[in-house]
Order: sequence, then C-alpha cells, then structure tokens
Amino acid sequence: MNDTTHQGDVTPARAQEIAGHLRDEILLGQYRQGERLPSERDLAARFQVNRGAVREAIKILAQLGIVNVQPGGVRIQAIHDASLDVLGPLLDLGDQGPENLTSDLISVFGALLALSARLALQTADTTQKQRLLTILNESTADGDPKILNNAAEREKLAQFANALTDINNNLVLRLIGNGLRTQMVGRLERRHPASPSNEEFFRAMALNIERSDANALAKTIIQRFDDIKRNIDAAATSAPTQSNRNPDHA
Repeated sequence: MNDTTHQGDVTPARAQEIAGHLRDEILLGQYRQGERLPSERDLAARFQVNRGAVREAIKILAQLGIVNVQPGGVRIQAIHDASLDVLGPLLDLGDQGPENLTSDLISVFGALLALSARLALQTADTTQKQRLLTILNESTADGDPKILNNAAEREKLAQFANALTDINNNLVLRLIGNGLRTQMVGRLERRHPASPSNEEFFRAMALNIERSDANALAKTIIQRFDDIKRNIDAAATSAPTQSNRNPDHA
C-alpha cells in the first residue's frame, strides 16, 4: 500500500476519530510516559488511511498536550503536562479515569467561583448587585418562586457565574471558568444525574449580596461545593466495585 491510498479519508472527522482512539489509549495507560507512539506508517495501516490523516490526528493529540512531536518520533507525555482540554475525555473514562477526578474538579470550580464572587461583590455598584439578585431570585410571571429542575438550576448558576465575571472583569478567571465549564457540561450530569436542589444555596447567596458581604458570599459558595464534593465522594465509596458487580468473574 502506498501513501496515495485512501486519499479521500483525510477529513477533519476522520482525523478526529483516529485522534479519539489514540487519546483514549494514552489516557488509559496503554502507552507509558516517554514511550514512542507507533510510526505514521503503522498507524496508517492500522486505521486504513493515508499518512495525512494520521498527521492531522497527531496534531490534535499534541494540542491536548499528551504527545510531544520530536524529530525522532512522537513521544507520550505525562497527563499532568496536558492542557485543560483533556479533562472532558478523562471524565468520559468514568471509573477507568483518575481517582477523585470529579470531586477534584468540583473543588476547583467552587474555589474559582468563590474568588470570582468575592472580587465582583467588592466592586459591584447598585445596578450590578440588582442584576445578580434578579438571576438568583428568578420567579414566574405570577410571582411564585420558579420551580427549577437540576438542568434549570445549572443554567441559573451559569448565568450567575457569567454575571460575576462581567462585574469583576477578570479575563483570567473568565477564560479558566469557560474552559472548565466546557469540559464539565453534560459530563457530570451523566455521571451524577441526581443532585440536591440549589434553591437554599441561591437564597443564601442572595442574602450575602443584599448585605454586601463579599467574604460571606465566598464562604457560602465554598461550603456548597464542599457539600457537593462530599456527596460525590460518599456515592463513590458506596458504589459496588467491579468485582462486586461481577461476582462470578474469576
């Protein structure tokens, strides 16, 4: 087979597919840190594409930070050297992924949100505070408290987080927050579909804002995300192990 075979396979979708296969193999530890990825020729033969498709796939892996393209070949990099974009694929691995990944992610997101809230409330004017309160106290047309499901509450929290970064105008916080939310959206819901209502949390934050107490607002957020983390850790501890799920498996 020469390199002109399967020229039509060099498409973004095909390169993404190949990159996805290799990415998951790397994240699952099928290649060790510093180990060389198979050659372009071998990968092209494996996936039945030409080398152009393989090169595009390797570029995607390099952007994730899990491989390093060198003159002597493509080497596997440590996961802790990867970019933020690898979080989503790691979450997709579920129980095969790093231990405590979800709870660690919750802790970091909560800490960032608390920092953003404290900075915002320290500088917010009356109009900006009212915007935050409007989001937190959202109600139906007849004035009754709006009954929110988990999806609606997550959207409400996202609106609140965006409003905070609009107020504190901290570009670094915005970019990091955007990156984390992009990786989290849809994934945590699949792994932890049921969660306690946030309505009490929203009311507590609203009270902190009304009192202009930035430190109390940050503390309220940290405590809420600590509670979520504890719930996730408890659920993980009580979940059946692989051997318990398959008692007949030798």
